[in-house]
Amino acid sequence: MDKEKFLKSGLLEQYVLGLTDEKESEEVERYAEAFPEIQAEIKALRKAVDDYARQYAVMPPEELKARVNKEDTEKMAADRREPEKADKRTASEEGSRWATWLARGTMALLIVLSLSFYQGKVAAGRKYQELSREYRAFQHDCSRQQAQLEELLDIYAFLNHEQTIPVRLESTGLAAGAEAIAYLNTIQKKVFINPTNLPAPPNGKTYQMWADVEGKMINMGLVDGHSKKLQPVAYIEGAESFNITLEPDGGSEAPTVTLLYVNSEV
Repeated sequence: MDKEKFLKSGLLEQYVLGLTDEKESEEVERYAEAFPEIQAEIKALRKAVDDYARQYAVMPPEELKARVNKEDTEKMAADRREPEKADKRTASEEGSRWATWLARGTMALLIVLSLSFYQGKVAAGRKYQELSREYRAFQHDCSRQQAQLEELLDIYAFLNHEQTIPVRLESTGLAAGAEAIAYLNTIQKKVFINPTNLPAPPNGKTYQMWADVEGKMINMGLVDGHSKKLQPVAYIEGAESFNITLEPDGGSEAPTVTLLYVNSEV
């Protein structure tokens, strides 16, 4: 029997109430030793039984105790006077004991039902927490997909804007066939770069894009040479050309002109 089936078997409730035999008690204790959560469940059930007992326990009034003691004294005297009535008293005691056991059985049944309700409430709470986690994960995934969709729509609108123009950056000869396409919009002041046809940079290297403004190279940002998606880079006012060089990871303050892969006039 696995842990989940064991929790639903009802043995824990019977064990707490002292209704299990020796073999069943050993089985419960073995599971409790193997699984801390079962030990915790036993403690919780015992606490529930104690709370239930404290809630419904009613102490007999002094008057009732006095009356019971008086009746016991009278019965003892009657037994001494009339031995023949002993058998009747014995039958009455048997009926009283039977009624006592019946009351105890009824109380045990009520406690079992209460514990079953408690266990069902705990299980429902666990299920609620599980569903809450799944719902939060679903919300997070929806938000992420919504953000991706909005980003794609923004890029699509940018590419289709009447003032957006493509700028083809061609190979300088360091890598045959190397090419990248920049999309420039001077009205929106945005630039996107598509590095699809750049060779993958070696380990420890990255691409960096530069704008030539009156002979000065200005950093436009790093370009992920492993990505096949459009990437935003900085818009530089008055750029006369776009250039992409190979630099150490993290980029450089000034371009390595000997590793200029692609460039183009704007």
